[in-house]
Amino acid sequence: MISYPLYASPEGRTPFDEYKNEANGVPELNPIEAEVLSCYKKYEDAVNNGIVHTLRPHGFVQPEKGNLQNLYSSDCDVAKKVRSSHNEFTRTERRIYHNKCPYCVLSEPNTLEHILPKGKYPEYAVHAYNLIPCCSKCNSHKGEAILNKDNGLPHTLNLYYHDPDKFEFLQVECSLDSNNQPLFSYKLNFPSNTDPILTTIITNHFNRLHLIERYNEEVIKTYTAIEPIIKSLCSGKNISEALDAISNYFATVTSYYGINHHKIALLRCLISSSQYHTYLNRLL
Repeated sequence: MISYPLYASPEGRTPFDEYKNEANGVPELNPIEAEVLSCYKKYEDAVNNGIVHTLRPHGFVQPEKGNLQNLYSSDCDVAKKVRSSHNEFTRTERRIYHNKCPYCVLSEPNTLEHILPKGKYPEYAVHAYNLIPCCSKCNSHKGEAILNKDNGLPHTLNLYYHDPDKFEFLQVECSLDSNNQPLFSYKLNFPSNTDPILTTIITNHFNRLHLIERYNEEVIKTYTAIEPIIKSLCSGKNISEALDAISNYFATVTSYYGINHHKIALLRCLISSSQYHTYLNRLL
């Protein structure tokens, strides 16, 4: 998961300026401009306070509702700008995440997700802060429901203000199969003193997007890519020296990926698991 800044136009334009740009040529929307501006201000206040999920639909009806929804298309101006902003940030600031979905960091962000769905919230169909690049799998899993009916909290993290690296919560366990090859499985494991609300939202996020299952499906591929690095780091070393070398590598790459990236959780397991140490001894 990637936490990153809100889209900011280099021209200093506000999200409402972007809305008016999209609405240009739709004179039927002129009579509701003041209402939309009020909605935009509510949205930006909710972002600043981390409570977008509490917003209620304004209640626009046809034909205004359809006109607002129709402002959005995958190639509309604001969609292009949000994609470009995401690409620039991940390319220059968080290079390790370049061209990755912020929700799962597994796949290409080939769609734009509406945080508040445009079907229920047409007033935010082209609000730049309501759009976030993501992969089609995450977009499909997320669906249009905003709140978990069991706990009343968002189904997914809002990565414009939730910090997925506030504390460590992603863990990997290792076992050895009948051929003494390592097997890995992911799980959530929260520290006892963590914020219960954020803990619940993270759990909702993983459940809604099926991330544990998806990480487990990818883990052999992930480990296969890591093992040559491990072999190189540990060449000619005893087990103690090898673990020190892996720990030093871990400390370096964690600053790039963040503490809850699926690769970082796997590396933590390699350092701490006695089962993996048994396997590592055979590699040395």
